Amino acid sequence: MKLQINSGTQIEEVQKEFSKVYPFLKIDFFKKPHAENQLSQSKDRINPENKISEEGKFIKAESIDISRHLTVAELEMDFFNKFGIALQVSRKSGNIWIETSLTDDWTLEMQNNQGEELSTYNSVSSMEEELDTREWV
Repeated sequence: MKLQINSGTQIEEVQKEFSKVYPFLKIDFFKKPHAENQLSQSKDRINPENKISEEGKFIKAESIDISRHLTVAELEMDFFNKFGIALQVSRKSGNIWIETSLTDDWTLEMQNNQGEELSTYNSVSSMEEELDTREWV
């Protein structure tokens, strides 16, 4: 699977297309890459309405590989090398998103599967807790 990016592509378009393939992952874009095993700085976050060509070093239309066997680190590096914009993957865990900086060596498929498992488990746990706290007549 590849994402096509041209001079008119908005960041939010890339985010939506990525999330269609990986519903338990999301990507955010930053002006600077994060250090290994570190979180991205929120002050460096790029507005999703901006075009990729406005933020980085856009030279020509490119495609970005988002195949399931690709690691998060490989995706982040490829995007930065092609467009000069840092990308950060986050994984869903119940109702929150957790940056994957400690597990950047996992594949996108592994990350998405883990997000699904954590979200499904958390949803079931929440339902069970709700049932446990109801008054039964």
